[in-house]
Amino acid sequence: MRRRVLLAAGLALAAAACVTGGRLRQNSQVVRADIEKAKKSGALRCAPRELALAEANLDFADAESAYGHATRAMEHLETAEKSIRRALDLSKTCGPTQVIIAKKGPEPAIRIERIDTDGDGIPDDEDACPNEPGPKENRGCPVAKDTDGDGIPDDIDRCPLDPEDYDGFQDEDGCPDPDNDGDGVVDKVDACPNMPGPIENKGCPILDRDGDGVPDDEDRCPDVPGPKENFGCPRTYTLVEVKKEKIEIKQQVHFATAKFRVLPDSFPLLNQVVQVLGDFPKMRISIEGHTDNVGKEVTNMRLSQRRAEAVRDYLVSKGVSPDRLEAVGYGPTKPIASNKTAKGKAKNRRTEFRIIARE
Repeated sequence: MRRRVLLAAGLALAAAACVTGGRLRQNSQVVRADIEKAKKSGALRCAPRELALAEANLDFADAESAYGHATRAMEHLETAEKSIRRALDLSKTCGPTQVIIAKKGPEPAIRIERIDTDGDGIPDDEDACPNEPGPKENRGCPVAKDTDGDGIPDDIDRCPLDPEDYDGFQDEDGCPDPDNDGDGVVDKVDACPNMPGPIENKGCPILDRDGDGVPDDEDRCPDVPGPKENFGCPRTYTLVEVKKEKIEIKQQVHFATAKFRVLPDSFPLLNQVVQVLGDFPKMRISIEGHTDNVGKEVTNMRLSQRRAEAVRDYLVSKGVSPDRLEAVGYGPTKPIASNKTAKGKAKNRRTEFRIIARE
């Protein structure tokens, strides 16, 4: 048992020694860096005693640490830290100087001293960065490091080892973008580098100008909507025409007078509407009923609604899903002609098939 206790104590002491040694090395590096900074600030001239004390005690600390005398090393290091802080304070306003001998005519020479705090050869009154050395062509400021040479300094370059490709896409981050649109087709061979598209279309998106669900590269009629079964071209309908916003009918849907029953002479027309919906399986439409202004508005609103529903029921009976159909009655509220003439009233008594969606 005693042996275990001794072993544990030994391990603890060793760990503590490692920690202390690491701290000593770290503090020693800090003091060494401050000594160099003080020298550049003019401590050799302005605070020679404090600088010498700091250097001597730092050497003592390193020697004591090497022999394993951590406590004595720490004491010397603390003295070195105090001395170098004092040296830095004393040299704040006493940096390296440039001496200019000014002489004019027979008058005696005048000695002028100009402070150069960072020691870069540029006096502080001309140095844009008096505390950081830098070349004259950069007004005495340090030149930012640019490892990959892309013109973007490393401190703001997200890819400091890879140069920016400057192609007009995210050029400010410093990273090359071999595939701007992320479509898997590298920009060098991508005909549309900023718009995603499949490789078979050279990286360009496949368009569908007429919105019929058939992409232009497969559509034989890319500017006129048509079903896929007909290669994107419209079928030949005799009683209806598929337009962008509606299925336009070429004759009216007829109902029994003042009733909502669809008359048989309108069945061929409605059958072609069914055919259109079959050719465009994702199309959804709104069946909209309208009346003239004869009679009470409430009655006409109810009648137009029932007539729109009757047309919807007919389409459903022919196999069209009810989810693709809406029925709305507007009564006399949306006339397209004057209700003052019989001809105008006839135009206002109508059923329309508005396309809600194609996809």
